Amino acid sequence: MANVNTTDDQSSTLQTLAGILRVDLKLGPDAVIEEDMPLMEGDHDLDSLDILLLVTSIEKRFGIKIPNEEVGRDAFETVGTLAAYIDKARE
Repeated sequence: MANVNTTDDQSSTLQTLAGILRVDLKLGPDAVIEEDMPLMEGDHDLDSLDILLLVTSIEKRFGIKIPNEEVGRDAFETVGTLAAYIDKARE
């Protein structure tokens, strides 16, 4: 279980995504965001407005477009799967 707060071998995508989650979900700057943290049905179960805000922030920050059909699918399972989706979309 990798903690996104550490700098050892962490991808910049994970770190940036963790920052977006802290701001958009109002978790605070010290919130621990782990790579395997579920985005749905977890401690921070995202509702539709949270998802919309998150998608908008990700699209602006990373310069990608997330199709509606991808929201709620495997890409949004955990922080790690979302980071991998972002990296793939940026290729």
